[in-house]
Amino acid sequence: MKRLVFGFVALFAISAAGYAGTEAYSGPSQEYKQVQGASSFSDQEWQVDTFGSYQVGNGPDHAGPIRDHAWGGGVAVNYFFLRYFGLSAEGTWLEGHDNQGHENEGRFAGRFRDRFDERFFEQHYNSQSTQFQSVTGSLIFRWPIEAWSMAPYVFTGGGATMDGSAWAVYHIGVGLEYRLIPNKLGIFADGRWNYYGDRNGHDTQNNFLFRTGARLVF
Repeated sequence: MKRLVFGFVALFAISAAGYAGTEAYSGPSQEYKQVQGASSFSDQEWQVDTFGSYQVGNGPDHAGPIRDHAWGGGVAVNYFFLRYFGLSAEGTWLEGHDNQGHENEGRFAGRFRDRFDERFFEQHYNSQSTQFQSVTGSLIFRWPIEAWSMAPYVFTGGGATMDGSAWAVYHIGVGLEYRLIPNKLGIFADGRWNYYGDRNGHDTQNNFLFRTGARLVF
C-alpha cells in the first residue's frame, strides 16, 4: 500500500510540473530544463513604420530649410540584421514655412527686429507655406528589455530635404519602442537633431524632428 501511495504522489508531482509550464521533462535520463518565455524582439527582423511627425525651427533668422514649425508624417522600412543593430530607410513629408530665399533678409530682420513695425515685418519677412520631402538612412542601435517588452534605441545617419532645391542633412537621435504584440506590433516615439552645415554665412542651420507611430514586425 505504501508503494502504491508513493507512486500516485510521484505521478501527481510530475504531472503538476508539466502543466505549470516552468519545467520540461527530457526523458528517461530524469533531467529537467527550464522553459524560456517568448521573446518580444527577434535577433533578425523586418519592420514597417507609419508615423506622424513635427519639426521645429528657430524663427525667421534660422538658416535651415524650414522656418518655425512643420507638421506631417511618413513611412520607414527597417531591417535588424543582429539583435542590437539595424538599418533604416525613411521618407518624410512635412507642411511648413519655407525659409529659403529669406536667409539674409531673415538674419538682418532678426537682428534689428525691434526697429521694425510688426506689420511691416510680417509682410516682408514671412515666407509662404510649402511642402518638404526628406529621404534619409540611419544606423540603429537598440537595447531590448524583454521583461518590459520595450527597447530604447539611438540612431544616426543622413540624407536630403527637398522643397524645390535640396539640402543635405545629418542627424542623430534617441527613441523608445514598446511591443504591444511580441514580434508582431509595436509603437514608438523618437526625436532627432538635424544639422544642415554652414551655408550662406550662417552657423545655426539645425532643427529638431519628433516622430511617433506604429510598427509592424515581420
